[in-house]
Amino acid sequence: MLKFVQSFLFILVFNFLLSEKLPNDIRWVVKSEEYEMICNQTYDLAKSRLKEIYLELDDISGKAIIMDLDETVLNNSQYQVEISRKGETFNMKSWAKWVNRSEASLVPGAKEFIDLARDIGIQLIFISNRMDKRLDATKKNMKSLNIFSEDDIYLLRLDRKDKKTIRRDEVFKGQNRMSKYGSYDVVMYFGDAMGDFEKKDFYNNFIFPNPMYGKW
Repeated sequence: MLKFVQSFLFILVFNFLLSEKLPNDIRWVVKSEEYEMICNQTYDLAKSRLKEIYLELDDISGKAIIMDLDETVLNNSQYQVEISRKGETFNMKSWAKWVNRSEASLVPGAKEFIDLARDIGIQLIFISNRMDKRLDATKKNMKSLNIFSEDDIYLLRLDRKDKKTIRRDEVFKGQNRMSKYGSYDVVMYFGDAMGDFEKKDFYNNFIFPNPMYGKW
């Protein structure tokens, strides 16, 4: 009887541990020192480059930095942990609920870079595939992390056809949503996927690791 109870308890504990085991991609982002180091290093390099740009330019008016949000500024690994524990994968319904919670954390190094950019006085433009109807929840999240500014520009997605290329073009030309701001010359890009960049100019493009989306 004792052996049976011990075996039963072992099975319960083993199954619990299995249920708590995260996939490698999520565990790497959540647990590894390497993830934190790479993000901090990338933002440190970006800060050095931004200082160079500032010294190179006579006037920073009309200059901007375009940044993606998710897995570039905002760390949504907790969302991935939660759906993984439920045996689910990414879906728009659970993602919308997560975004509305405004509980994403910071990608390591993001705040320090954003603070520097604001001190220099360069325009920050956030182009994200978050839906525009979740702009308030996104701003609330940014405020909770002490990285929100009324001076920033947000170009979130209106619908499936509203690609990032369209929104970047609006920035370059000062048209449509950008008509009230005017056009900007973008000097730096930040993102976690190739679609976040206008061209393969990695001197001014800064990419962050994101194995959780399955494209890495």
